Amino acid sequence: MKNSIRRKCLLTVAMAIIFAAGTAFGQTVADLTRKMELLGAYPELIVVNGKISTIDSSNREVQALAVKNNRIIALGTNDEMRFLAGPRTEVLDAKGRRVLPGLIDGHTHPHLWAVEHRLGAEGDITAKRYNDPQLKIVYARGNDGATVLRNTERLVRERAQELGPNKWIWVGLFGGNSIPESREITYPLFTFEDGRPSTLTRQFLDTLAPNNPLMLMASEAIGPAANNTKAKEEMVKYLGTEVQGLSARNSVTYDILFRGRLDDKADFLKRELLECVAAQGITTFSNHYYNSPSIMQTFNLLYQRGEMPVRWGWWVGGGLAENVISDPAREREFAKLFYNDLGDFRGIGNDFIWNVGVANEGWEGGLNCTKVPKTNVKMPTSKVARILRDGAMKTSCSDEMVAKYDEQTGYTRVKAAVEAGLRVGFLHHYSDGTFDALFHLLDEQVKKGNMTVDQIRALRISTEHTPMIRPDQVETIAKYNIMPAFNGYQLQGDIKGGAFLKAFGEQYMTWMAPMKSLMDKGAHPVFNTDAHLSKNIPVYAKDMDYPEQWDGNIWGFIEFFVTRKMPHDGITYNRSEAMDRVNMMRAATIWAAEQILNEKNIGSLEVGKLADFIVLDKDFFTIQEDQIKTIKTLLTATGGKVVFKDSAY
Repeated sequence: MKNSIRRKCLLTVAMAIIFAAGTAFGQTVADLTRKMELLGAYPELIVVNGKISTIDSSNREVQALAVKNNRIIALGTNDEMRFLAGPRTEVLDAKGRRVLPGLIDGHTHPHLWAVEHRLGAEGDITAKRYNDPQLKIVYARGNDGATVLRNTERLVRERAQELGPNKWIWVGLFGGNSIPESREITYPLFTFEDGRPSTLTRQFLDTLAPNNPLMLMASEAIGPAANNTKAKEEMVKYLGTEVQGLSARNSVTYDILFRGRLDDKADFLKRELLECVAAQGITTFSNHYYNSPSIMQTFNLLYQRGEMPVRWGWWVGGGLAENVISDPAREREFAKLFYNDLGDFRGIGNDFIWNVGVANEGWEGGLNCTKVPKTNVKMPTSKVARILRDGAMKTSCSDEMVAKYDEQTGYTRVKAAVEAGLRVGFLHHYSDGTFDALFHLLDEQVKKGNMTVDQIRALRISTEHTPMIRPDQVETIAKYNIMPAFNGYQLQGDIKGGAFLKAFGEQYMTWMAPMKSLMDKGAHPVFNTDAHLSKNIPVYAKDMDYPEQWDGNIWGFIEFFVTRKMPHDGITYNRSEAMDRVNMMRAATIWAAEQILNEKNIGSLEVGKLADFIVLDKDFFTIQEDQIKTIKTLLTATGGKVVFKDSAY
């Protein structure tokens, strides 16, 4: 308050001096006011009547703020900010509501989520909007594999007749009424348990649509997929290689179906950013672009046009040459050459798009393991055994595994990037053994004298998902300033953390996302969603398996880390790891900004920073903790520009 009063006094004195000097030269107060306006000296926007949480080091609260040239120029009382206003200053009345920094979602994929949202759930609308019937996913559904298969055959033939030859056919397969049910029904149609090809072979798909490129994908975004020969040929023609699953969702959509239609792609992405990102209160997100360069081209077009509604911290993608170099030794050598030649350009960019490092999302292939002894394994059902094999735990950790780290392509990629002096992150961590592998890599760098602990800390290496962390690993994570990110849904259900608990028992609940323990040791854990935040998406077009109470609701995700209670089954995941609300908000704002290397510009509401803020309908800090999920974002501003405003505002 003293600083605000002092600033007001200084401004008053300065104005008095200017007016006195102006009067001496025959200029009126009106003349000087006009000069101030012509010079653009006034704020463009002031926000008043708010409970504005700055989320700075002291979590200061103020009533009002002023914005000029997209940045905050002053904070203080209503009177102080109104005093700064000029004739054309816009006044935004927060109406006594809680105002927070814009949320930062450090792991989400709006360009990926847009595909099944717009082509799947809204396929008819999208096909009509862009005048292209190919821009529609059709769904083969049923309560058993035979029914799903029959409906697949029927839909493919109907689409081939409807579209004519050479047009793309995209079918999503979904069984039962939930994603877990669908996995059990649809996955076996793609491969047998032992890996042998099953029903949906390329040869079979060729008989269904010999004259059309055909893609099949199962259930959620990470489900199995299959292509016919014509689809493979088209992919090789336009992409240089065949792709499936996540890569195909992006590359086929943006680089083939939208090929040569940059304006349509820009519209497609902008709608997703406005309706499913900004509308949630997210003003910055981070991810890579799944080997689809035209994604960057499209985002750049939005930036050049001044139409980017939110900011993007982007990672150099982690696929490298794995799709075109079959020899692992050659691929590893390529990685070394690539990273040495790439150069360190983290942090370079502009206010809307900047590089945050080198991503190796799926680096842990061959490293998944746990220190839980095999003797502790319960007698799992075949279902849990399959989930563990396909997802979190493929084997138990052993000394033999450690000796073979350097034979694993993902490990050697990360090692090559670190040795090249690059910032590495976006690393999947689905097992405690994967953290052991990362620690081994970093310990070796220190032991060999390649890097100091402080140099490693400066990298801010980040990990993603991290459902399982052993208690003894927490201190090492803090030591190396590793920044784990948590999204919550990986702890439950039949994947990752949920499968781990089913196999080994709830005595390992203390391993589940120990966010508070990390904070207590000095680490800065980060919140993200890795989810498509849109309501009214049917389950068959849903991207991941998370509680339906979280659908289109980032505050549901946030509530979990305050309560540690899953809303759909009532299970509490180690209440002792619950975050207090101030630090939870730091994890979603300023700590997230640190993780994406931009805390000097975003993450808190401070003078000089970009004016990214949100207005809520309820007070995050005082509402009952199990009601946090009922919060709605009423207004989102990026750089002081309102990009979302709810009708209830």
